[in-house]
This record gives sequence, C-alpha cells and structure tokens, in this order.
Amino acid sequence: MPLAGRWRAWMALLALLSLDSGTGMAQTAPLLAPSRSIVLTSSDDMAQSLGRRLTLIYTEAFRRLGYTLVYRGYPNKRAIAMSDAGEVDGEIHRYAGYGEQHPNMVRVETSHFSSSFGAYAQRPLALGDGWAALAPTRYRVEYRAGSALCAAMLPSVVDADRLTAAYSAQSGLRKLVHERTDVYVDVDAVVEQQLAQPEFAHAGIRRIAVMETVGMHVFLYKTHRALAARLATTLNDMKREGLLEKYRIMAESEAAPPTRP
Repeated sequence: MPLAGRWRAWMALLALLSLDSGTGMAQTAPLLAPSRSIVLTSSDDMAQSLGRRLTLIYTEAFRRLGYTLVYRGYPNKRAIAMSDAGEVDGEIHRYAGYGEQHPNMVRVETSHFSSSFGAYAQRPLALGDGWAALAPTRYRVEYRAGSALCAAMLPSVVDADRLTAAYSAQSGLRKLVHERTDVYVDVDAVVEQQLAQPEFAHAGIRRIAVMETVGMHVFLYKTHRALAARLATTLNDMKREGLLEKYRIMAESEAAPPTRP
C-alpha cells in the first residue's frame, strides 16, 4: 500500500479507537445545522417590563420554525427607525394598527396577548375611561415618545399645546412628581414596573382611567411576509397547548418579590 494510503488507514483506525473512558462509546462531535437568527426589537421600557414574557413566547415559537430569537431593547424611536429600514427583522410588541403608519412592516395576525393603556396622575383628578374622556379637560398630558397607539389617539383629543412626549416612562413619571404635567399615558405594564422602583414607590402616582385594552402583535419586515404567516399558525398552536398562559405565570412568578419567612 502506498505511504499516503497507509497513513489515511491509520488515522481512520485511531479515530475508531478514540473511546470515552466513562462510557466506552466513541466520541463524536454533534453535527450542528447553520443557525438562523431573527432579531426583534422593542423599547427599553418594554423590554424591562414585558421582556421576559415575550422572550419565553418567541424563543419557543421561533425555535419551532428553525430560528434563534435575538431580542434587543432600544430607545423607542430608534427601534422604530431600525425596523422601518430593515436593519432588524421586526418589532416584538405593537398594537394591531401599527402597520398603517409603517407600511414596510407586516403584522403577525395572531396576537400574543393584550395590553392596557392607562392614564396616571399624582393628584386626584377626575377622568373617565376611554381616549375621548380627555377631550373636555384642560389637563397637560404626556406619553412615551414612540408609543404608536398613544401617538395615534392622543392628538385627536388633546390640544397640541397641552400634549408632549417623554423620552422614557421614567422621565414622564418624574414630570408628574414635579407637577410639570397632569396626566401621563402609557402601557400599564411599563408604568407599573417603574412605580415599583424606589424612586416612585411612595410618590402617590396611580392609574385614574383606562384608555384602551388592545391585542398586541409581532410585526416583521416586509421581506418576512411568508414567515409572518407561519409564525401566526405556530402561535395558535402554542395557545391551544396552553403555553402562552404557562409563560405568563412563569414571567410573573419570576418578577414577584420574594416572600419573607
């Protein structure tokens, strides 16, 4: 046998004889398929409040479709700009009508869960539920910049000279504390996460009205239209299996403060 042939034969034999001393089985490296990542964004505020629940849901949903989820929080306006430009694959938590102002985005038709938008105040203000309840008032109203539903609804019921947008939920709540605004409107989960922090724990801020409760969806960049349809089907399957409710309980349990003995 030529030298090159004998060398290959010896190498093959050595590979077969490379045994794991604990099991006696030949050690082989697993064959890994190329990983496909899907990058979704939201605001930093959303990632801090609902991020764990959303991550649980969509890690499993995309795993079933052969993708690895990468979820990143950014300042809200930056997240919007990146998704509109196709610099990321989409946004993880937007209301159903978001695509009307963002035509490059495709809605995943199955909603993962609903979110409530509330009006918050430090003083005992009188306000009914619903966006229209703000129309007859003279309250100074603020919302979180980039909150698409607030941006769509509030200008029709609050005069421009009384409506402002805060950089973050934290900034908006600070203005309430310092009486620079009267009402702050945002997703309840985002506000409640901030009110649990030491800075606001004793500030006396409370929800005075419910603006609206809406189903929330993933929006994918337009090149993922086929994936959006598959993801909707997968979410429906997960709902029937009870996984979305299981993940809600898990996320809330992890976020709950430990009980004292």
